[in-house]
Amino acid sequence: MTPIPQVPHAETTLRAGQELVGRYRLVRLIDRGGMAEVWEAHDTVLARPVALKALHAHLASDGNFQARFRREAVAAARLAHTNVVATFDSAADGDVIFIVMELIRGRSLRAVLDDRGTLPPAEATNVAVQVGRALAHAHRAGLVHRDVKPGNILLCDEPGRLGQVKVTDFGIAKAALDEAGDITETGAVVGTARYIAPEQAQGGAPDPRTDIYSLGVVLYEMLSGEPPFSGPTELATALMHVEADPPRLRRRRAGIPRALEAVVLKAMSKDPGGRFADAGELVAALEAIDLGADDADPFVVREPTPPGGVPVLARRARRSVIPLVVLVVAAAAGIALAAMLGRGGDGTPGDGGTATPGQAVTIASATSFDPDGPDNAENEDQVPRLRDGRQDTTWATDRYRARTFGTKPGVGVVLKLDRTHRLGKLRVDSPTQGWAARVYVADAEGATLRDWGASAASAENINGGATFDLQGRQGAAVLIWITDTGTAHKAEIAEVQLTS
Repeated sequence: MTPIPQVPHAETTLRAGQELVGRYRLVRLIDRGGMAEVWEAHDTVLARPVALKALHAHLASDGNFQARFRREAVAAARLAHTNVVATFDSAADGDVIFIVMELIRGRSLRAVLDDRGTLPPAEATNVAVQVGRALAHAHRAGLVHRDVKPGNILLCDEPGRLGQVKVTDFGIAKAALDEAGDITETGAVVGTARYIAPEQAQGGAPDPRTDIYSLGVVLYEMLSGEPPFSGPTELATALMHVEADPPRLRRRRAGIPRALEAVVLKAMSKDPGGRFADAGELVAALEAIDLGADDADPFVVREPTPPGGVPVLARRARRSVIPLVVLVVAAAAGIALAAMLGRGGDGTPGDGGTATPGQAVTIASATSFDPDGPDNAENEDQVPRLRDGRQDTTWATDRYRARTFGTKPGVGVVLKLDRTHRLGKLRVDSPTQGWAARVYVADAEGATLRDWGASAASAENINGGATFDLQGRQGAAVLIWITDTGTAHKAEIAEVQLTS
């Protein structure tokens, strides 16, 4: 693991050079978690480097917790498996209670994801398979991890590739949860709320399927670059695991095989009964996935099906051919219909009927749209930049903790037109990478998203600007509804242009 600077902790008196129980000499601080400090130490008896994890004082001072911790440390020591960090010893030295473990030269999965963002499907699957094997071994021994997360998954150093996977913190998480419960105070969750299973968040008794859910969340993050849920507080995040459906993986990142997405979604089923029966079954499902390029059919936004259906010539060839005269008649009827649509019942031009295709449509005004926000607006003072003719000025969303918006579905801007128009194209210029949006057309601005009806167009994973085909939708108001803020967690729009 990557070392961090040695900083004294308010709850412990550990220091470099200190020797515990006359055997373990502390060398350097490796990591500081919410429950313990991890040190590289030297075992002077066996002359080998080890990792020493010392619990913080507020946990170590309780006698009941000490007994639970020792019992679980003994259980963890029985987990002799190639994908589990070996536990060598458990002891106390004064008010310092610690366990001694195998020292791993490498990095945590957390550090790898912070550095790389995402992993290719094959690499992510390989990591998940090894973690699944470790969990299956622990479950057979009667031990549930209860805190599966990237920080507890270690990757051994191997040049040019992610090395062997080692799962750590067996026993400690179980003991802490048994003692403190899952949610100890408003807005705080014991463990890591981003990876907690719904039943655990609700105070239920975890079982092996709880670990399967958390591993599914970890795999989701490895593939998409972020966990499925991230709220403003840990409690809000935990509740999202209980109540919200995760965004589809293939909408967040192209190139993820359908079968892999299906495995992740099954592992993350809200109902424990809908998940894999055990970790071994999950491993088997992952190993059966064909990760070849022919299976990696990315989610892309295609041109919508025309109102009249798919053209005959685009369908699979048939034995009989429609006579040419029929096609000519159909074409003539289509021309007549188009002319009728541009006029009222008395033959006078209707709204938008006389506009030339491709002609600019006048935008009379624009406002931000945030019906789920506290003031129904988002950076309203920046909205005039959408029509100032400059690419270097933008309206932007706030910067969010995740690419999506947490407790609300999105934000947007409303374009109010000078009159009703039959709309052709909407051009949105943006410097943002990886963002997504839907476009709605209505006779008037709606107060809520539902008031806008069905969307006219949408696009995912937009790198920069985009052109939306509004398919002749008629209206006097247009909503650009942003559903994904992109890789920077902040979406920007420089200019907008509408044509008939």
